[in-house]
Amino acid sequence: MTVAIGENSTITGIRPDFNQNLTSGSERARDNETNFISYLNDALQEVDNLQKEAAESAQKLALGEEEYLHNTMIAYEKANLALQLTIEVRNKVIEAYQEIMRMQM
Repeated sequence: MTVAIGENSTITGIRPDFNQNLTSGSERARDNETNFISYLNDALQEVDNLQKEAAESAQKLALGEEEYLHNTMIAYEKANLALQLTIEVRNKVIEAYQEIMRMQM
């Protein structure tokens, strides 16, 4: 579907996109799986980047290159919160997997 936006941010027309590729169910499942895996990888990479930024900020503070302690503390809190969220998501995924394994067929 294509949306055309005119002046003053008003929608002037909506046209269906008939040129979309129609994919089979298995191809869509593979695409969804790939998207989910790439999303998880991106999220884990972001957590890792926050951890590295916090460590770099602490190093700068120790070397006297960072003037304000609160910048380092904020970086560590961001990294800590991201890690806690990641751990909680992992725990929920494991819990869901265990619940599925307990189901009787």
